[in-house]
Amino acid sequence: MAQDHLSEDINDIPEPMIFDLVRELGARKGELEINVLAEFPLNNASSRHIEWAPEIEYAIWDNFAVEFELPIEDDTLEALKAALQYTFGKSKSGNFIHGVQFMVEKIRSTDKWDLSLLYIPAYRFNATWSILAMLGLRQQLGSDSQNKTTTLLLNATIFAEISKRVTLGLEFNNSDPGNFDEEEELELLAMPQVHLEFSEHWSLQTGIGCEFGASKVNVTGAIRMIAEF
Repeated sequence: MAQDHLSEDINDIPEPMIFDLVRELGARKGELEINVLAEFPLNNASSRHIEWAPEIEYAIWDNFAVEFELPIEDDTLEALKAALQYTFGKSKSGNFIHGVQFMVEKIRSTDKWDLSLLYIPAYRFNATWSILAMLGLRQQLGSDSQNKTTTLLLNATIFAEISKRVTLGLEFNNSDPGNFDEEEELELLAMPQVHLEFSEHWSLQTGIGCEFGASKVNVTGAIRMIAEF
């Protein structure tokens, strides 16, 4: 088969920019990543905020990684967030790999806890094209939780690796995991993005996309700086 030569390196499928993983699927013990994601409103700025989040990710064992994140809105720390991720393994051919992620998020200003569980399948078609999805549910707990406490989480990103250091991606996400608005509504985010690898340790992801809501369209710019060790 033409894809057999990919089997040894298949676990290097890229990560989405907006809804990223806890390290890549198939992470090895001792891998450490520190990154910061920032999202900037490019329209309707008076009713929107700059959202940014520093985070640290560490692989405790092969295929098992943990994350701690600080979601911030403008200059206000909005929540405390932690995540666990486990990679089940990959197919015999090496083209398919999958895992699971669990997240817990405490909203600081109210009595709200968000619990999320996602299944993560990924598939490499060839040396250029790959796709990764995140499928799951978010459950909100606490005395201040909204009437609708369960949210479906769907994320899918298709990648085209055009060179060793440049990858293009198109990410779709059905809701913003960093949205703390009491009137949160279901949104569809479409985020074209480019991933640039400067060295073994430093990389950058950036893009401009649109969030399509029931009553408006928000244009958002995003950038994620990444350091890996």
